[in-house]
Amino acid sequence: MIQVLANGVFLGCLFAVVAVGLTLVYGVMEVPNFAHAGVIVLSAYATWSLSRAGVPFVLAALAGIACGGAVSVLTEVLAYRWIIDKPAAAPAVALGLMLILQNTALRLYGGEGKSLDTPYDTVLLEFGGVSLSGVKAALIVMAGLSLVALHLILSRTSLGRAMRAVAQDREAAGMLGIPMRRQYTLAFLIAGLLGGIAAIAYAPTFQVTPYMADEVLLSAFVVVVLGGLGSVWGAVAGGLVLGVVEGLGSAYVSSAYQSAFGFLMLVIILVARPGGLRATNARRVA
Repeated sequence: MIQVLANGVFLGCLFAVVAVGLTLVYGVMEVPNFAHAGVIVLSAYATWSLSRAGVPFVLAALAGIACGGAVSVLTEVLAYRWIIDKPAAAPAVALGLMLILQNTALRLYGGEGKSLDTPYDTVLLEFGGVSLSGVKAALIVMAGLSLVALHLILSRTSLGRAMRAVAQDREAAGMLGIPMRRQYTLAFLIAGLLGGIAAIAYAPTFQVTPYMADEVLLSAFVVVVLGGLGSVWGAVAGGLVLGVVEGLGSAYVSSAYQSAFGFLMLVIILVARPGGLRATNARRVA
């Protein structure tokens, strides 16, 4: 049972890191950022390419995370910025960007899966009857550190406070002189960096392919809805809950229906609380 919960926490941390990036962008710009899957894919390929070229894994991982931030900012500058006043177009643009990024990866690297090796592949941690691979432990640590860093940025810096103000009331924030475009770019930069972290953490457990992030993105959107649109800490809580539910369902019922348990829980919660676990009438980034 404890082992199953530990595996669920691993899944939950992965979902939370991806979902926080999604909800951050939605909270500031009200965009369902499907292109986040492409950002994760290109980050993973960048890390794999540099590792294969002989670059130490830590440097390759940092470059991959930076690649995620850069690609994410490019999507905002080249596409999302131009439809900020046309919210009905946002889902179509987001899907188009996702296909462009995934097909770019397919064109550059082909469809064959690549194995991303890490220095901690063979590490196995055991404590209290629970076994945790080095890859899973690294993901949990990276997720915890990145979410704490995000909390400090949002709560302790002027940039974070400005971003929260934009999420609460865009027009009022503009009247107060907050540079809106800078806040949009910052939100996409942070989301992209989180996507890069998710790529580094997730790719070693799977394979690097152009479509590696599709299922994770789907689960992350479930988390965003569960946690309440625009709520960072709702996404964290939703991610952990979804990870544990899918872990328990996979262990005690069937792993073939792992994702289905998450959607079943989504239906139940939306019936009981249509606004998610942290329902509110206002957009927010906190």
